[in-house]
Amino acid sequence: MGAIAKASTEIKKSENTGFKGLLERNWNRISAVAPRHMNRDRMFQLALSAYNQTPELAQCSPASVLGCLMKCTALGMEPSAVDGLGRAYILPFNNKKTGRKEATFILGYKGMIDLARRSGELRDISARVVHEGDEFEYEYGLNETLRHVPSTEPIDNRPLTHVYMVAHFKDGGHYIDVMTKQEVEAVKRRSKAGKYGPWATDYEAMAMKSVIRRAFKFLPVSVEGAEAAAADETVQVFNEEEDMPLIETQPNYETEEVPEGVDPETGEVVDAQPAESQAKPGSYSF
Repeated sequence: MGAIAKASTEIKKSENTGFKGLLERNWNRISAVAPRHMNRDRMFQLALSAYNQTPELAQCSPASVLGCLMKCTALGMEPSAVDGLGRAYILPFNNKKTGRKEATFILGYKGMIDLARRSGELRDISARVVHEGDEFEYEYGLNETLRHVPSTEPIDNRPLTHVYMVAHFKDGGHYIDVMTKQEVEAVKRRSKAGKYGPWATDYEAMAMKSVIRRAFKFLPVSVEGAEAAAADETVQVFNEEEDMPLIETQPNYETEEVPEGVDPETGEVVDAQPAESQAKPGSYSF
């Protein structure tokens, strides 16, 4: 029996004790990875609340739920179902190959920013959305520039055209990246959460996360941050018996085929031309 199958089997034997009992029995191992500044008793209550506030998690394999809770604990992030801040999500998805649901760990854009800041090498990092009617221009090269003047008109009927991020390093350098709506949609199509969860409820936040995530490989992020970004949208299987508490697996969900001209790693549309936008006053310039 493989390690993942063994973990699932052993945890399933404990389901009749209720999830709280299962969490209590494994909490020492889960809480051991929590940052020193975090109160472990509070984290336990948050973990239990996250489970109770998302009823469909009860239909997921216990190993995948515990694995996601352990990932949140290790990162010192409260699940969005509890704090509403959108830093980390634990969402149930149906694995069409196994016929059952699995809990999946998904980072929010605020979680990505938080991880980037933890490196201690950044003075500031932010992301913003550009809407139709905003004045927006940017240029890459030796003298790269970015200027965004938001329109004063309400954004309700002005669709997103671009999303961008700006990082300022403590040594005085900087990094910028811009994604078009077309590029954001390519990332969404590749995400198994593209039709559910934060992509459905917080589209602009996920668009900002997409541009920050694409920039991660160019930023001085910590090993912790790089690993968390890599674990995004994966199933984290908690292993009760082995020395390795988490076994990361790639999801087996049916996904749309990557469109032609799209980078399969980043979701970036190759040779995409930026959409033109119109001018109005306001101002972010760089």
